[in-house]
Amino acid sequence: MEVKDLRMAQGAETQRALRRQARKLFAQKGYSGANTNELVERARVTKGALYHHFANKKELYQAVVEDMEQELVERIEAAGAGRAPWERLSAMCSAYVDACREPALARMLVLEAPAVLGWKTWCNLEQRYEVAAFARCLKEIDGLNEPAETLAQVILGALTTGARVIATAPDPEAARTEVQQTIDRLICGLRSTAR
Repeated sequence: MEVKDLRMAQGAETQRALRRQARKLFAQKGYSGANTNELVERARVTKGALYHHFANKKELYQAVVEDMEQELVERIEAAGAGRAPWERLSAMCSAYVDACREPALARMLVLEAPAVLGWKTWCNLEQRYEVAAFARCLKEIDGLNEPAETLAQVILGALTTGARVIATAPDPEAARTEVQQTIDRLICGLRSTAR
């Protein structure tokens, strides 16, 4: 292996270690409670290495959020795989709600990301990941009267609001049931209006 290839491999491993440890730290302490000194200690790298790969803590947070967004989309698409379009949509919505019950995901994607990253950046990430996944599913449904992307945004809006309700509820399990019932009614209403 050439020196350049070795450096690239080491750099990639350092970045993975930083992302992995940052994810744990952000999940435990939140963005404002996460400390870069603790992060580099956990990742066993120097502060120089941290700032070589990420301009600041916010950029690292965004990288971790993007990792989580990709994983979430993989989960929701896997839940709907092999099903007819309407059942696929329903399964994807249920998988989204279930995923958002996980404390780390709820804290980072549902509660903190919009504030930490800013509304526009957060919306762009959702557009790239979740909206795109739901739009792909909706494009396979015959007879919808609304454009797939617009409808995907509205469905995701309902899901993210539902996820916030669950994340902040005194009884998350009861809230999860109520949110799921509401999402099911929303899908049922869409289905009844399809041509």
